[in-house]
Amino acid sequence: MDYRKLLAFPQKWVARLINNPMTWLGAAACLPFMGAVTALAITQEQALPQPAAPLAQQFTEQLVLPPLAATQPSGLRYWRDEAVQRGDTIARLLNRLGVDDGEATRFIHASPLSRDLLKLRTGATLSVELNDQGELFGLRFLNDDENGEKVLVVIEKNGDQWQASADAPEMQTVQTVRSVLVKTSATGALAQAQVPVEIRASLSEIFADQLPLAALRPGDKISLVYETLQYKGTPLASGNILGAEIVRAGKAYQAFYFEHDSESGGYYDAAGKPLKKGFTMQPVNARISSGFGMRFHPILRSLRMHEGVDYAAASGTPIMAPSDATVATVAQQSGYGNVVVLKHSSKLSTLYAHMSSFQAGLRQGNKVKAGDVIGFVGSTGRSTGPHLHMEVLIDGQPVDPATTALPVPGLAPSQRLAFRQASVKLAANLQLLRDIPVSVAQLD
Repeated sequence: MDYRKLLAFPQKWVARLINNPMTWLGAAACLPFMGAVTALAITQEQALPQPAAPLAQQFTEQLVLPPLAATQPSGLRYWRDEAVQRGDTIARLLNRLGVDDGEATRFIHASPLSRDLLKLRTGATLSVELNDQGELFGLRFLNDDENGEKVLVVIEKNGDQWQASADAPEMQTVQTVRSVLVKTSATGALAQAQVPVEIRASLSEIFADQLPLAALRPGDKISLVYETLQYKGTPLASGNILGAEIVRAGKAYQAFYFEHDSESGGYYDAAGKPLKKGFTMQPVNARISSGFGMRFHPILRSLRMHEGVDYAAASGTPIMAPSDATVATVAQQSGYGNVVVLKHSSKLSTLYAHMSSFQAGLRQGNKVKAGDVIGFVGSTGRSTGPHLHMEVLIDGQPVDPATTALPVPGLAPSQRLAFRQASVKLAANLQLLRDIPVSVAQLD
């Protein structure tokens, strides 16, 4: 049998159907019918009943918590700091903290300390020692004694007895570092980094002859190493700025502190040159007998606060204006005695206290030149003996006169080696801070 003929038979019929016009007319005629059949199938499928949604029921059941074992008092004590608000007394502040200790309150009212020492100053910090039951064990805060110097007022429970003291406490000096990246303004960045206001004022004055802090822009950086004075681990005050660096538009400005003696020092660049010119002269030709600030004495191991410098000058020594100025105040004050305030610029002013008398004819609003006599050394007000107390204020904030306003001496050859050794170490710390791309605040 010839199978090729059998295969050729269907192929011929397929070819005839494809080539026949009637085949295509028939297919076209069937299209409407097929569409109707498809639509009917879809409609019937949609019309089929859907399964019912499952029934949901809501149940409410109250769960009983397992009994908790009563915690025993730990007996641990901790210190809590509270900012003193206007009108606060010790009793009012303790009441705000939820402390109700009648025995302590009675002792405070009958305390051997003077009423002035127990008055809280607005803005100060009261530290309170408590336990987890709210029991009071002690409190402490800084205040001014009768000589106008800072003391630490401590009221504490020793055994079953309360006791009070107002002495210069033993302090520890630690170095604090801050690396501040300016985002909007230098002032805001420093405040946000919790740099103390006295450090901010000193920093501004240290670099005043090179650049104002207000000129810093976002991306500029400030690095600081400064002293923090602690009492039993609690920061109480700031000491000197030891090293500072400002990077503005990629250019670095540095300052290093060098101590001339136990009471004064100055700021120099990395080459040992004074950063500030200072006033043209000192108010009296005498040595500084008492320096500025809360200082830790390495031998006495005690703290004292002094918001200016004292000159050991004899009674009647003429006091001269160290720079051109306008007389802002000529008055008698209880603590300062006879006092004169000179305004040297919109921000900087100087104060002279304990004068025996004023220069004849000196009045508020007078213009004075550097070297003009404004008064005479004495011992009026709270003073233990004849001396001149001088303060420098930047926007009302006391700063160290020796580092911000008084003439800064050049370094002697014998001092240059000591300065070099100290500044190299500080420069290395500042370099590390500069390389950190974010703000850094070391825990004090």
